[in-house]
Amino acid sequence: MQRTRCPYFMDASALHCNKRAPGSGCGAIDGFNRSHAILGASDKCIATHPSDMCVALTALDAVIHLRGPKGERQIPIAEFHRLPGETPQVDTNLQRDELIVSIDLPASPYASHSHYLKVRDRASYEFALVSVAAALELEEHRIRSARIVLGGVAHKPWLCKGVEEFLIGKTVDASLFQEASKAAVTGSKPCQYNAFKVELAKRAVTRALSIAGGIA
Repeated sequence: MQRTRCPYFMDASALHCNKRAPGSGCGAIDGFNRSHAILGASDKCIATHPSDMCVALTALDAVIHLRGPKGERQIPIAEFHRLPGETPQVDTNLQRDELIVSIDLPASPYASHSHYLKVRDRASYEFALVSVAAALELEEHRIRSARIVLGGVAHKPWLCKGVEEFLIGKTVDASLFQEASKAAVTGSKPCQYNAFKVELAKRAVTRALSIAGGIA
């Protein structure tokens, strides 16, 4: 539930932030946007989701249990957080009268071949510029299924479905992971100061998959 660390949102004196004051504009779009989104943003907001935990939970297909006056419901974590669209002030699909009561992690085939990589400016007490949760289900060296989720690049943990589908049925190999990393940033739209995140994300995906696959 942690909100973005976008400085235009955090600074109450900033004049333009649609997330804090809907309709006021997004100061980051034409401002200093080094840490901002390259995927899934809109012309209303380019802030990023700051969590590490939610990126990993998305890779593990976590399910969130909610309770409110109308009863209980469940929602996959991949559907819990929202992209900014026209309503960047709404971060999640949690209703105002609901509470999170538990989070379930289903049995996973990824325990033996997974890795979380966090790239940041400082070694500690720092949010990710780019992070990757990479998990592989392997049969010998062949990939049966995969999960790749990016953090630090979008308004929510970014599930790379195209990469996952590309990897299925192929044999673990460094060149394969380099090719897969290109698909991870398909559709990216960097701003003036954060174009480096595109290449950084590709290298991070390649590295995380290589470690998860046991070849690094």
